[in-house]
Parts: sequence; C-alpha cells; structure tokens
Amino acid sequence: MLKILIIIYTSLIVVLAVLPINGTDSILNNQYILNIRLDYLVHFVIFIPWMMLIWLFKGLRFDRTPLRVFGWILAGIALGVATEYIQYFLPYRSFNINDLLANVMGVIFGGVFFFFKRPAMIEKVDIK
Repeated sequence: MLKILIIIYTSLIVVLAVLPINGTDSILNNQYILNIRLDYLVHFVIFIPWMMLIWLFKGLRFDRTPLRVFGWILAGIALGVATEYIQYFLPYRSFNINDLLANVMGVIFGGVFFFFKRPAMIEKVDIK
C-alpha cells in the first residue's frame, strides 16, 4: 500500500511540475510569509512528505546508516532537480534556481527530520 502511495505522490509531484498552473501573475508568486515567497515555501513543503513516505515504506526498522540515509536524500534531490529541469524545456513553465533550492532544502529537511528524529507519533505506528 505504501509503495503505491509513494508512486502516486511522486507522480503528483511530476504532474504539478508540468501543468501550467503557476504563471507570473499567480497568487503564489505575489504572496509572502515571513519575507519568503509562497511559491518557494510550497516547493519546500511538497518534498517533506515524500521523505516521510520513504521512511514509512522502509519501516521502523530501517537501516539508518549514514550511507543509506544519504542515498535516499540523494534520490529525493534527484527528483527535485528533475522536476525543475523538466520545466526548463516547457514553454509555459520556467526553470527557477530558487525553486530548485527550495526543493533540495525540503528533501534535506524531510530526510533529517524523519530519518534522524523519529517523531514519537509516527514511531508508535506498527507497519507490517
């Protein structure tokens, strides 16, 4: 079930990257929270659940060696880079280095939070 959810969520991220939904006159580009453009905040937040899903998919007994954690973070970064890179070739979308940076920061934050912190609420979930 979680594997299907990861595939669906990853597909959703890719679909959001190719749809013409965020033009220059979009509300996301013109709203700020704590002097951070809402568009960048959305890019950051959308990658956090992806890392949580990976962590849940691998289970609570996930081998959290630094190399494995680094590998999953690299996979998330590759997804974030790919979504921005795809936009470079679409005439109705544009590549934005700040969006890319927000994607990478979301992956890293999600990786650190879910792989190292182990939130108490999620830790009680029995995945079998």
